[in-house]
Amino acid sequence: MLKEGLLFEEDIILTWMRDRFLRNLVSDERCTKSDLIDSLSRLKLNPYYTFPALALIEPTAHFEDEHEKTIFLEQMRDFLHKQLSDGSVVFLDEEGRAALLFSWVSKDLLVTLQHKLNEQLNGPVNIGVGKPCSQLYDIYHSYRQAAKALQYKFYRGTGQIIHYSELGRYESLQQYPADKEKELFNAFKAAESSAEIEESVNVFFEWLLQKGPIDTQSVYDLTVRLLVGMEKKALVETENISPYEHFDVMTIVKLETLEEIKDYVIRFLIGLKEVLSHNQKESHRSIIKKTIHHMEQECQYASLQSVARKVYMTPTYLSLLFKMNTGKTFIEHLTDIRINKAKDMLKRTHFKNYEVAEKVGYQDPRYFSQIFKKKVGLSPSEYRESIGK
Repeated sequence: MLKEGLLFEEDIILTWMRDRFLRNLVSDERCTKSDLIDSLSRLKLNPYYTFPALALIEPTAHFEDEHEKTIFLEQMRDFLHKQLSDGSVVFLDEEGRAALLFSWVSKDLLVTLQHKLNEQLNGPVNIGVGKPCSQLYDIYHSYRQAAKALQYKFYRGTGQIIHYSELGRYESLQQYPADKEKELFNAFKAAESSAEIEESVNVFFEWLLQKGPIDTQSVYDLTVRLLVGMEKKALVETENISPYEHFDVMTIVKLETLEEIKDYVIRFLIGLKEVLSHNQKESHRSIIKKTIHHMEQECQYASLQSVARKVYMTPTYLSLLFKMNTGKTFIEHLTDIRINKAKDMLKRTHFKNYEVAEKVGYQDPRYFSQIFKKKVGLSPSEYRESIGK
């Protein structure tokens, strides 16, 4: 009688031999029908399938290293093996996926296995299913189809059972849509909320895929080019931009679905928008500071038109910007500056009232007196008398 440890060791060896044989089978290492049946029998595997097919099962979990992933896959294989009772077999392929060889008449089993795996692993699995073959030694066709079906998770999302027979052909992207990038950038600049940026990104990708899905590599390439273009446009329009998190090409190519790519683009643009808004506010503060400086230094001759020229802005835009940032109109603030200077002159000099009026920008002494009394509550003469008391 064999010891338990030896039995366990033999089970490990048998599993390893099965995996190796089945990997060779799906890699198109052709063998005769009789050799195939004999090999399967010696490995204690079912040699007879009714329209054999192959499904690839891929976990969506992320692993710290290859060792952790290998242990996880072996546990998943062992769990699946215990669920099978119809002659189907599970093995691990070279790409780190569990491969299920089964008879097409048992295809409904896939839904049951998916539910059980989701419960066992506390997370969804992706399943790609190839078409059935007439002969077992043609199973490599079904294996390749299953692999292609699995790739379609890029569009379908994770946690799906995707059959190769459901796939349509990929459309080709003839040229980069520079005009659509420009439209997205304009929408990005005009956006007043994260929701508006998200909507603009979705519109861009909806247009991109309006004729159907395009090959995934083109989507990755286009996404990188899109982010480069958006970033360049933003930098051109902004001086002295604050530090911000640049997009990472390696992060993008590791994203597995279109939704993940769109989410990445949206997050990047939202972050870029926040940086640009901050820099724009800082730029506006600098412009208003320069504007007020010119108003104070040249209040006798200052006008909206003359100051706008000095800060390189149109009078209309400067007027709007000034009101937004100070709460006052340009004229209101200029009047305050003039009256404060007039008060100082009335307090410290012996200039006549009309001379004070001229020096702060008022050619009409009576108009100056009216404005002064409205702001201070006293006429220029009354104010000077009150100071002298």
